[in-house]
Amino acid sequence: MLNRHFGSSFCRIVSTFAAFAALCLPLCVVRAQDSPSQPPAAQPSFRSTTPEINTFATTPVDPPGGIGTVGESQKEMQDLAEQKDTLDSELLYAKSKLDAARKRLDIESMVGHADAATKWQEEVNDWEARVKSLQGQLSQLNSEVQGVIQQIAPPPPQDSLILPGDNVEIFVTEDASFNGHYQVRRGGYIILPAVGRIPIAGKTMSGAEAEVATALQATQLQHATVIVEKLEGNDVETGPVIFLSGEFRHPGQYRIPTGTKSTVVNVILSCGGVTQNADLTRVRVMREVSNKNVTEEVNVQRILDGNGLSSDLTLNDGDILVVPSGAQNVVFLTGSVGHAGTQTILPGDKLTAYTSILNAGGFARFADLKKVYILRESPDGTKVRIPVNVVAIQHGREPDPPLQGGDIIIVPEKFFSW
Repeated sequence: MLNRHFGSSFCRIVSTFAAFAALCLPLCVVRAQDSPSQPPAAQPSFRSTTPEINTFATTPVDPPGGIGTVGESQKEMQDLAEQKDTLDSELLYAKSKLDAARKRLDIESMVGHADAATKWQEEVNDWEARVKSLQGQLSQLNSEVQGVIQQIAPPPPQDSLILPGDNVEIFVTEDASFNGHYQVRRGGYIILPAVGRIPIAGKTMSGAEAEVATALQATQLQHATVIVEKLEGNDVETGPVIFLSGEFRHPGQYRIPTGTKSTVVNVILSCGGVTQNADLTRVRVMREVSNKNVTEEVNVQRILDGNGLSSDLTLNDGDILVVPSGAQNVVFLTGSVGHAGTQTILPGDKLTAYTSILNAGGFARFADLKKVYILRESPDGTKVRIPVNVVAIQHGREPDPPLQGGDIIIVPEKFFSW
């Protein structure tokens, strides 16, 4: 009875639901047909206001300006560096094997094992070929590295390059005689004394420094540290350039300051002077006149002493001024003196015979003061004997004779000391 009642109730519920569904279905169809373009109900939006970024991209996008090319060059540089490390290791190994094979070849050759020597000669040839091949590969690799560096590094600005007509100043740490101002000639080179032409046009400062250092190390210096500076505006001097050679304190190129009278004496006094070994009696000026080399001699010492001022020469651009050295500034003492040897006549000094003996420590015990004499070379090459009575000089009866360069003072001994 209870089951029958439950079943009839369930049937009524199902029938009611079916009727409701039948009623609602036409209504939904009609609503869909009336609004075919109506979009579905909008959902909450979380769209970003920034451009869409693919966070999974592995290749960066290069901005305009060629950064992508730089990145590729850097990657290529890294690959080349790895290849270079590999080749360096292979070359080191090949050289060690070559050295071992050469030693073994020497041993077999010394003991007379012809077959073994032939074998090891072939081994040496193979390793020599291998070393040569690796060196060639390394050279090619270095060229590629330089090419990549030029792609990465920007070209130097045009105003940093040295051009024909520019004036440069050069400093050489190891030898100041090469220091000076130089003009880049139309051929693109400078002329360095004792070296010659050095091409530096079209190079940067560092490139010019390397070029000058290479030229100096090839003929003049074992090692050269060079600094090159370009002179601009007021740094450029316009006076004539001459070359100082010989016993100058600062030999080399010298530019005569503007407003200074360019004579031999003025230049010697203004350029820093000469050394103690300088012979100012035979200063030479070498110059080119009508395509011929001409040499003129000036007695600067005489001019400095107040005589012969009219004999001073005016120097021209390109002249070479030479101050010689030699026995002309040295006197020799021998015999019964305290310290036999040489003495230098300093520029401007007047050295006399008795003074020279006193400078040498005076007389020895058995010195004959009355028979001292000077041997002096005459212009024809013969020796002239000049007697010197030191006793008469001491008492003021005779003058103390002045010495000349090359004089020989001889102090003889006497047989008795009383």
